[in-house]
Amino acid sequence: MLYNVMSMTQYYYKALKDHKEFVEGYVEANSQREARDKVRSLGFLPTNIYEEMPVSVGAKSKGAKSLSNISLSLADKIFFTSELQVLLDSGISILDALESVAKYSKKNKISMIAKDLEFSIKAGKTFTESLEKYSKSFGEIYVALCYAGESSGTLPGVLNYLLLLLRKQESLKNKYIQMSIYPAILVIFTIAVWFLLGGLVFPKLVASLNIENVPFTVSALVNSVSFVCDYWWFLLLCIAGILYGINVVFGFGAIKKKFAQFMMSVPVLSDCVQYFSLAHYISVMHIAYDSGIPILNAMNMANSTISNDVMRVRAERAVKLVEKGESLTDAYNLSELIPPMILPLISTGEKTGKLGQMFRDASIGIEKKLDMALEALSKAFEPTLLVIISVIVGYFIIAFSQMYSEGMLSILNGI
Repeated sequence: MLYNVMSMTQYYYKALKDHKEFVEGYVEANSQREARDKVRSLGFLPTNIYEEMPVSVGAKSKGAKSLSNISLSLADKIFFTSELQVLLDSGISILDALESVAKYSKKNKISMIAKDLEFSIKAGKTFTESLEKYSKSFGEIYVALCYAGESSGTLPGVLNYLLLLLRKQESLKNKYIQMSIYPAILVIFTIAVWFLLGGLVFPKLVASLNIENVPFTVSALVNSVSFVCDYWWFLLLCIAGILYGINVVFGFGAIKKKFAQFMMSVPVLSDCVQYFSLAHYISVMHIAYDSGIPILNAMNMANSTISNDVMRVRAERAVKLVEKGESLTDAYNLSELIPPMILPLISTGEKTGKLGQMFRDASIGIEKKLDMALEALSKAFEPTLLVIISVIVGYFIIAFSQMYSEGMLSILNGI
């Protein structure tokens, strides 16, 4: 039997099954639109579809091969989204908007993505279909929300929501950086003093005073600095090995779960973890709901933003409760995912039909709680760090006093 030599394109897809779990697989089609329709015909809701290498009809898959792995920073995503949103909101077509971004972007990778998206749309694909190959760069939630906005004709509005979400992520990142600046300065200053004393001051004093019985505190300090200077490469290998070991250990689900439970058991730290997770969760719920995505789909999308195992289990339980017929408020209450202070907002939104607005108000409340939790964590951490620094400084003082005593004895013996 002769086979048709005409080749088709293979597509690798990710989709939601029964509105609660992600599935993946392959379909063969002549276009990305046709591939999306085939995935829907399987009873799945497609979230991402990647184009694969052309294969002959009936050929077997040899594995997924993403067309693009371009890495974008948070600032890159904000720039691309901001430029595109402003242009589309002013009435410019998507093709002209992408052309403008490609032309005026100062970063080559953003210009390249914009040009590729423009070319793909001219070839007959939609914006979201073209964007799917860059889902690793922008994130699956970003692509899924763009799909919802494009399908409902509200893409400029969705891009505006995404811009707010990205800026919120940037704000959270800056808060963590600001919180770590003071401890980092103290640590760097302490290390600098350690190197100065052990590598320069104490060795010169020992040599100039002809001290025979060097105090243990001084010799330990000098020897430690000398060891670091001589075997810095070995220490770097040890640090890399430790970091790799930690990464491997936390790859085990049981250990990761235990660590998540530990974090949620520490009073001040648990508030930071909870509100940090909910800051992303509520923001995605707000954007997804306002974009017209069904509530269960929105919840599953929001669940993917949670990294803490304890919080994720609560979020998954909330989804199951809604599937069983519970209201969103009751599901959040029974699963203990949302703090009691936020539940009245969700309840009011369900009763008045203004759930999107209530999610937005809840997001603002969560951000305020997160700020308070971070401030409390900073206040709790600073005394601990000061105690550690005080112990180290005390050690330096003891070493100086012992060096002074031995120096005076050496001078007296010389006389």
